[in-house]
Amino acid sequence: MRDWLAILGRHKLLKLLSLFLAIALWLAVGGEERTETNLNIPLELVNLNPQLMVTSEVPSALQVRVVGPRGMIRNLSQSRIIHTLDLGNYQAGRHTIPLGLGSFSFPRGVQITRIQPNQLVLELTPSITRTLPVQPVFSGRPPEGYEVRSVRIRPPQVTVKGPASELENLKFIPTVPLNLSRLTGSLTLAADLDFKNLNLTLTERVPLLAEVDIAPKVLSRTFTGLPVTPQPQPAQLSPGKVSVSLRGPWPQVKNLNPAELKPFVDTGGLSRGRHLLRVQLKLPEGLTLEKISPATLQARVGK
Repeated sequence: MRDWLAILGRHKLLKLLSLFLAIALWLAVGGEERTETNLNIPLELVNLNPQLMVTSEVPSALQVRVVGPRGMIRNLSQSRIIHTLDLGNYQAGRHTIPLGLGSFSFPRGVQITRIQPNQLVLELTPSITRTLPVQPVFSGRPPEGYEVRSVRIRPPQVTVKGPASELENLKFIPTVPLNLSRLTGSLTLAADLDFKNLNLTLTERVPLLAEVDIAPKVLSRTFTGLPVTPQPQPAQLSPGKVSVSLRGPWPQVKNLNPAELKPFVDTGGLSRGRHLLRVQLKLPEGLTLEKISPATLQARVGK
């Protein structure tokens, strides 16, 4: 006993200093104003068996309410805290994982008052992998006079992973609808896959592009009562008017002004008298002549 008391008696100054520092630290922490806040802690699932997948809804983050000294709480709020859940030993099936106060390691002095959710329900399902074609889906139609000539998806197929019960009967993977309502020309659009409510994931993320070829429809139109002009020398024509049928791109034909069509007969070098002349027409570029009726006219040159 005396030896023990003798040991306590040594280095009194050092021991008093240590006691003073401990009391000062306790007063600094205990006397600091306390505050309460919510921490948004991302949830990370690791080591899941590659033959399994999570098919239940899992929150991306946990809401943890903590109370403690203002300085500590401020440091926690500024720190990048992640809650990692190791699924290495989990088998297929439904698992309920409680989230209690011991699930988080916070500095001494920080207390947890609430965890949301306070438990995780994980449904682990056996998965398979399949390669399926991509099927483009459209919303709306091109403006009047335009049509979709072709659609090419790149890549044309993707490899997806999902529950066997969902993948076994699938024939293709649709895209999120592509809006065509304002397209009047060929364009390459960024596309996304529409997994709907299925628990599917891509085995490899690749950009999905849709090459959409949109062109004007072909329109046929007949113009009647167009006056025929004799040139270069005057002549009396019978009949003096014709009908013209032509075809071409919808917008061009639809908006064509009849005054732009100037049918004529060639009277150059003709002698006086009556002649049977073929009606001619110079069309704007892009248009095709289908028919002129009548195709020939009686032309009387001179008196």
